[in-house]
Amino acid sequence: MAPAIFKRFKIHFTRPLPGLRPGRPERDAMVERVKRFASENGMAGDLHSIAPSAAFGILEVLCTEKLARRLSDLSEVESVLEA
Repeated sequence: MAPAIFKRFKIHFTRPLPGLRPGRPERDAMVERVKRFASENGMAGDLHSIAPSAAFGILEVLCTEKLARRLSDLSEVESVLEA
């Protein structure tokens, strides 16, 4: 079980990523983009897990509120909502 500092959030992406087919390749690219963003900003410890949703363009993440607020800075992200 995750520590209490982590909360579940849903990340809604605005548009399909260029050059990728919809489905698993695009979902994997979105997961990698979130992981890379957290790592580049020194927040890898703020990300506990990522669970791709069945819905197109949505990722469910378990992370800190601090990282959730920063994920809105990504150009591909439309909104980050607490689940």
